[in-house]
Amino acid sequence: MSFPILLSMVALIVSCICLAILFVLFKRHTAQLEIIDSQRQLQSELNKKLHDLKEEIHEIRSGNHGVITRFKELVQQVDNLQASQQSLAENLVEQDPQSRFYSKGAKLISQGASLEDVMRECDMPAAEAELLFNLHNNQR
Repeated sequence: MSFPILLSMVALIVSCICLAILFVLFKRHTAQLEIIDSQRQLQSELNKKLHDLKEEIHEIRSGNHGVITRFKELVQQVDNLQASQQSLAENLVEQDPQSRFYSKGAKLISQGASLEDVMRECDMPAAEAELLFNLHNNQR
C-alpha cells in the first residue's frame, strides 16, 4: 500500500473515531441539559412552596399576635375583677362585723382547719360551722 492511501485510511479512521466521540459528547450534553431543566423545574416548585410557607407563617404570626393581645386583655379583666371582688369583700366585712367571722371561718376551712378549730377560732356554734363547711366544700 502506498503512503497516501495509508494516510487516507488513518485519516478516515481518526475521523470516524472523532465522530463517535462527538456523538457520545452530544448525547452526554443532551442528558446534562435534561438534568438541568428538571432541576430548574424542581427549584421553581421549591421556590413556590417556600413562598407559600412564608405566607402561612406570616398568617400564623398575625393570628398569634391577635390571640396574645386578646389574652392580655382577658388577664387585665381578671385582675380588675379580682381587685373589685377583694374591695367588695373588704366593704362587706366593714359593713357587717358578723360576716368577718364567716370570712375567717371560710379562710380557715380552705387552709384545712377542722370543724372544732373553726368553732373555737370564730366563736361560732356547731350548726353554723357545719353550714360553713358544707358551703365551702360544695364550692370546690
